[in-house]
Amino acid sequence: MPSATSPPRPVAAVWTSDSGSMAQQTAIARWPNIVQGMIDDVEKTAATTGPLQQDAARTIVQSLSKMKDEIANNQALSPLDAAYGRDIGGYNTLLADGGNYTWHASPWLFAECYMYRRVATIFAASPEPFWKTYDVFKRQKDETFAKSRTAVEELAMRYINATDQVGFASSPRWSEEQKMLFIEMTQVALWGNATDLSLLSNLSLDQIQGLQGAEAILKSRKNIVDDDTEDVWRYLSSTPSADRRIDIVLDNAGFEFYTDVVYAAYLLRSGIAQCIKFHVKDMPWFVSDVTLDDVDSLFQHLENHEIFPDRRYLDPLLRQLHEYFETGKMSIRQHPFWTTAYSFHAMEDEGAGIFKSLSCSSLVIFKGDLNYRKLTRDGLWPHTTSFAEAIGPLGKGSGLKILALRTNKADVCVGLESEEHITRLEQEAPGSAWVRNGKYAVISFSDGR
Repeated sequence: MPSATSPPRPVAAVWTSDSGSMAQQTAIARWPNIVQGMIDDVEKTAATTGPLQQDAARTIVQSLSKMKDEIANNQALSPLDAAYGRDIGGYNTLLADGGNYTWHASPWLFAECYMYRRVATIFAASPEPFWKTYDVFKRQKDETFAKSRTAVEELAMRYINATDQVGFASSPRWSEEQKMLFIEMTQVALWGNATDLSLLSNLSLDQIQGLQGAEAILKSRKNIVDDDTEDVWRYLSSTPSADRRIDIVLDNAGFEFYTDVVYAAYLLRSGIAQCIKFHVKDMPWFVSDVTLDDVDSLFQHLENHEIFPDRRYLDPLLRQLHEYFETGKMSIRQHPFWTTAYSFHAMEDEGAGIFKSLSCSSLVIFKGDLNYRKLTRDGLWPHTTSFAEAIGPLGKGSGLKILALRTNKADVCVGLESEEHITRLEQEAPGSAWVRNGKYAVISFSDGR
C-alpha cells in the first residue's frame, strides 16, 4: 500500500475500445468523416492548380483514402516515416510500446494525435512545394470565422467601451468593479468557441461600475462545473504585477483565437499582465488549432472591410493589437512538443525546454478540450479528483501557476465538489451529456504549491 506521501497512481486513460465512450464514437464515426473532409478539400483546391500539383494531389488523396479505409476497418496503426520530423521517433516508440494498437482499440489521445501527425507526413512527402506546407483545414477555419461577423463586432464594442472607461490605475488596490470585469472577460475567453455571446452576462458599463452585475455574473457561471475564478483573481490581485508574464497555450483558430487576443489585450490594458506569449502549433492540427499562418489570417480578416464593414470599434481595437505586437507585449511562440503524442505529464522529460520556459511565467493559461485532456493525461479520474492531482507533475510542488479554460467535450472532467453535484448534473444533462455536449465548462486553477 502506498504511503500517505506517495504520489497518486495514474488512472487508466480513455481507449477507443471503451464501450459507450466518446472515444469509441469518435473513432468509429467522426474520424472517417474528418478524413473525408480532407479529401474533399484537396480535390477542391487541386481543381484550381496546374498539372503537376494535380498529379501530386492524386497521390495525397490516395494516401488519405487508405488511412480512411484503415480506420473504418479497424486495422493496426502503422509506424510513421521518421524522415518527416524528429518528433516521429516518439510516436513510433509509443506505438511499439503499446504492442498491437488498432484504430478502434488504442488510447484515444495517442490515436488521435497519431492521425493528425500522419496527415502531416502525407503532405510533407509530396514532391510539390505547394502541398508540402498546405493547411488542409484553412478553408474551413476561414469560412467559419467569416460567419462570426456579428459576434466579432459586438465583442470589439464591448471591449473598447469597458476598457476605455473602467479606471484601472485609479487606485493602488484592485476594486470590485475591476474584479467583475476580470470575471466577465475570463468568461469571454472560456466560451470563445461559441460564437453566440448570449452565453455571457453582457454587463453594461453602468452595471460594471455600479456593481449591479453580480446576479448576471452568477447566472452565467451556473454551467461552470469547476469554477476557480475567485482563486485566480485572489492570486493575480494580491501579487505584484510588474514584469508579470502570462502564457496562453492556444486552442482553436478563428473566433476563439480572436477572443483569446481580446482577452490578452484586456490583461495588458488592465495592468494584470505586462507581456503575453501565445503558443501556437507548428503544423495543421486537430482541424482548427491555431498555427502561425492563422495569426496572419486573423488580422487579414479583421482588416477586411467587406467581411467586417462596421469599423467603429474594430479599428481602435486593431490599433491596440498592432501596437502590442510591434512593442513585443504580445508575441508568438512555437514548440514541437505541442504536436507530440505525449500528455503534459511528460512535459519536463519530453518537452525539450518548454517546461523550463513556462516555469518563468506568472500564469500559464491552457485553452480548450485537447489541452485539458493532455493536462489530465486523458485519464478516467473520478470527477471529484482535484485538478492539481489530475495534472500530476504540473500540479503540487511544480511551482507552475496553471489555469485551464475548457468547455467539456470529452469524458475526462475533474474538480467537482461532491458526488451530489455530479448527480445534479446528470439530472440536468442525462447520462454523460454534461461532459460531452460543450454546454458545461471548467475554470480550473492550480497554484503549483
